[in-house]
Amino acid sequence: MNWQVTTYHWQMLNERLKNLRLAKGLTLQQVGDVLGISKVSVSTWESGKTNPDGKRLEKLVDLYGTSIKYLITGVEDDLPNNNTHEKVPFCQWETIKFGFTVPKESSWIKPLHCKPSKSAFATRYTASSALGWQAPGIPAGSILIVDPGIQAGTGDYLIVEIASGELLIAKLSVTPDNKKLLLRVDSLNFKPISQVKYKTIGTVLEWQMSGKLK
Repeated sequence: MNWQVTTYHWQMLNERLKNLRLAKGLTLQQVGDVLGISKVSVSTWESGKTNPDGKRLEKLVDLYGTSIKYLITGVEDDLPNNNTHEKVPFCQWETIKFGFTVPKESSWIKPLHCKPSKSAFATRYTASSALGWQAPGIPAGSILIVDPGIQAGTGDYLIVEIASGELLIAKLSVTPDNKKLLLRVDSLNFKPISQVKYKTIGTVLEWQMSGKLK
């Protein structure tokens, strides 16, 4: 390491851990399950009462798609292959049907915590117009960074297009017998979606409450 770590950096670690978790749409329990610890332990990190050890930091880096340097100092690595701060084109929600192409003239969004591929784009989640709609973990109006080139993992949110042509947000889950299950999370019943009745637009890498178009 050629960067200096101060007490201040460690004091701010809890805020970065919480912001990264929320940007991924993960619960304390889900993070704890990945790391093999309780959600209480994760909560103590985010409250600043304790800090994760080196091995746990490495697992958090993989889970959140960030770096050790960013977790500890709040500064990203300036490496040639680090595209964390590359901007992605913005597309209106209603235009992102399966197989769409990004318009040549577009506003741009700067990812804050993720490393999207070249096929990534941003959109603003408008919420469903269905009767009895309930918000998922992602608030309506948020800017989403979506990547068609990244495979979703357990607990990740996806944007999918169902047979009726409606766009919605779903969450990848796993059954007790290790079968993947896609749950509709922006509706009244949160029912599983049949694999033959939807097309995946992309995986949601992060969401920004105050995303600005440039």
